[in-house]
Amino acid sequence: MPRDDIDYAAVRLLPSKSESVALSNAHAQTMTQAAARQGGARAWLQSFANYFEPRLIAVLFMGFSSGLPLALSSGTLQVWQTRSGVSLATIGFFALVGVAYNLKFAWAPLMDRVPPPGPLARLGRRRGWAVTTQLGLIVSLLLLGTSDPASSPIITALWAVLVAFCSASQDIVIDAYRIELLDEQQQGAGVAMTQYGYRLGMLASGAGALYLAAHLPWFVVYAVMAALVGIGIVAVLLTREPSQSSFIATDAPARGWRLRVLALAGVAIAAIAVFFFVKLLLARLGLPAWVPFAAASILGCATPVAIVMLLPHSAAGTGKGSAAYAELRSWLDSAVLSPFGEFASRPGWVAIMMFIVLYKLGDAVAGGMSNSFYVQIGFSNEEIAGVSKIFGLFPTLIGVFIGGLLVARIGIMPALLVGGVLQMLSNLMFSAQAAMGHDVHFLMLTIGIENLAGGIGTAAFVAYLSALCNVAFTGTQYALFSSLMAVGRTVLSSPSGVLAEQFGWFNYFLVATALAIPGLLVLLWMMRRYPVEQVAAAR
Repeated sequence: MPRDDIDYAAVRLLPSKSESVALSNAHAQTMTQAAARQGGARAWLQSFANYFEPRLIAVLFMGFSSGLPLALSSGTLQVWQTRSGVSLATIGFFALVGVAYNLKFAWAPLMDRVPPPGPLARLGRRRGWAVTTQLGLIVSLLLLGTSDPASSPIITALWAVLVAFCSASQDIVIDAYRIELLDEQQQGAGVAMTQYGYRLGMLASGAGALYLAAHLPWFVVYAVMAALVGIGIVAVLLTREPSQSSFIATDAPARGWRLRVLALAGVAIAAIAVFFFVKLLLARLGLPAWVPFAAASILGCATPVAIVMLLPHSAAGTGKGSAAYAELRSWLDSAVLSPFGEFASRPGWVAIMMFIVLYKLGDAVAGGMSNSFYVQIGFSNEEIAGVSKIFGLFPTLIGVFIGGLLVARIGIMPALLVGGVLQMLSNLMFSAQAAMGHDVHFLMLTIGIENLAGGIGTAAFVAYLSALCNVAFTGTQYALFSSLMAVGRTVLSSPSGVLAEQFGWFNYFLVATALAIPGLLVLLWMMRRYPVEQVAAAR
């Protein structure tokens, strides 16, 4: 330390040499810590400023386009049907429309391996398919708006299925687009912006559409919603094609691409048929509701792989037909088998699958019975709607924002750990609420803490799933990972009602807290053995 920096009037004796060294080291350490704090503050501010980066603004509007169609083929459509006098039995049947979102893995390879149609191919693989699905959404929403749910329920169902198909297809492309467009440190912020846009889209097509329907005909309402899809189209057109999205070379003649599309379409149709057949067959046996869904999902997912694996590698004979078949068979290998085979070749892939299923299990069990819990301890519908649905949205969005910052600042795996621990501890608030009983202010605290923790965990978790995807198969692999995530949310949490009856509400939420521990243990083990950087490097 320079001698001029020492205040000699403050000391009676000059320090010894060793004391001078100690003072110098202490001063240096203090200055280093102060610089680190200052640098850390600047880094956090920079992470916050990144949310206003043009690519993330584009992701926000793409998220809006993704969230917009969901209610238009479900909740908003149900209101229209009910006011038109459609029977409840028919309305209940329309729940099958949403199956498209569960089966999107079946046609995801098509959007990974086939160029977009016509002139839209010039936009690139991701942008071209995004605009294709969005144009399909506009047309299908207009067609749905022209239907009459009371006099032509079959036509209405047909157009609703088309809306759900185009919406699920858009989700495949938008998820892949976001993953490939953003840098690794932006993935957490990308999740947050997607969630913001998605929630705004759902608000527009839910409350916004119902408000318009009070003053305008239903066709005009659906036409307005179709026009809002244009926001997503503009966002895509103003954003570049991801540089790491290798465009599919159009080396095959037109007839070759037609055969490839037909082959993939046939495989996808077979997977969908297996799903419905197994689900309807098992539903007649009186099994618990989650069993048919779980079995149908697993067998439906396995169907494309099984079909391609059972195809012979070469056709009998020689000539152009045999060569064309061999080329098609090889291409199906790369389109259908390679996304699954590539993931299965990575170190620790079984543990990764276990973690994907288990990470949100405790949260899913706690949330799965939350509405019944609120009712049974005395809350009115207005209190549940006001606190859980309206107030609860804001802590969720804040949590997703914080989760994105954590991913950018401390990394994906540490952010997963922070989010997982907070999710687990937040479940204890429900036990406290059970002991407290009917108290609206405490309910606000419970839901605020629960949704804040859930938002942090969700941002880190989706960023982790995004980091796992190989850019050659982003759409297919992300669809697979999101389906695995749904297993924990729907299948494993389905016996929650039985647990609530056996244990009572206080102990039930203690059990939900304990069910978060297996996922955290797998995470701690993976952080040492298979950190996300190592797994991603193996892609």
